[in-house]
Amino acid sequence: MSMRLLGKIGLLCVGSLVVVPAPAQALEFNGGVSVGGIQVGTESRIAVSPFAGWLWRSEGDFRLEVHNMFSIVPGAGVGVYDRTAVTLGYTTETTTVSLGPSLAIYSMPVCGAVICDRVVGVAPGSRAQYDWYFADALGVSTSIHVDWAGGSSRVLPGSLVVMLTTGPIWRFEIKSK
Repeated sequence: MSMRLLGKIGLLCVGSLVVVPAPAQALEFNGGVSVGGIQVGTESRIAVSPFAGWLWRSEGDFRLEVHNMFSIVPGAGVGVYDRTAVTLGYTTETTTVSLGPSLAIYSMPVCGAVICDRVVGVAPGSRAQYDWYFADALGVSTSIHVDWAGGSSRVLPGSLVVMLTTGPIWRFEIKSK
């Protein structure tokens, strides 16, 4: 079984354990494609990132979300950065703000101050997202991710990966009875 699959299963299990005690008033799915910048090593690069989320909204304004973003990082060598997060969010009629831990799996070319190499690994981190819905199911999503790509590496000084993306988002809601 791949590390990517194990990580996603683990996050889904944690998310389902937290959700079970509070009955959901509505279940919501969202998805979209964001474009933004990723800072890995000493160079910033563009990232194209399709994403999907599965959210539970309770009777109040808070919700629990399981969110996955798969980023394609083009360049001399194409890189991939797949991140899954479990977040707690506060929602109003037109906005949602969420924050929580994440786990990323990546394989990408990275240049440090001296050398360039392909790095592969798993990175724990955090994710914050702001969604603004301006036409019922259509909106704009902006997210920031900060991950720690552990271990010592001459290619990844500081071991931090930072990504900021923005793009359209669509949501589909299912009301429970």
